[in-house]
Amino acid sequence: MQKRMMLGCCAVVLLSALPALAQNAIRSAGSKITGSAYREWSAQSYHRAAYGHVEALNEYSRSYSYIPEETAKEHAAEIRRNITAAKKEIAKLAPKAKDDKALAKHIETLNTKYDKVLADCTALETEAAKGEKADGKKISESSANMNADLKTAEAEHKKLGEHLKSIEKK
Repeated sequence: MQKRMMLGCCAVVLLSALPALAQNAIRSAGSKITGSAYREWSAQSYHRAAYGHVEALNEYSRSYSYIPEETAKEHAAEIRRNITAAKKEIAKLAPKAKDDKALAKHIETLNTKYDKVLADCTALETEAAKGEKADGKKISESSANMNADLKTAEAEHKKLGEHLKSIEKK
């Protein structure tokens, strides 16, 4: 009797765990092996790293009349590197987005915001290259624009994560 009860409990536990053990709709075993799987935490990490550099530029632009070219280039290079890496991760979702309009919309929104960040990054570098003749307002505007776009992208990342979790459950 106790053995049957124990076996019954084990079966219930095993059956309840099956959904968690099932293949993920976005991260199949093959895509994990080849490296083509979307890595949500990596994408968000790249995003946060870029945001940290934007915050530094924002502080500099609020505190000083100009940002030294070397400082602007260092931060801009890191913003560009991290945004490019985040976009690379998001691009891994494109095959699944062909059949999922909501997923495609999340990807489009993120790429649009990231493209704006990269454009503002270039504008900031161009202005900072003028040295002491740089227009502090233009630099401040570029960093403020990047800040706003990254905040919007962060909210979109959260929506994307929720969407991915919802399609995993199907």
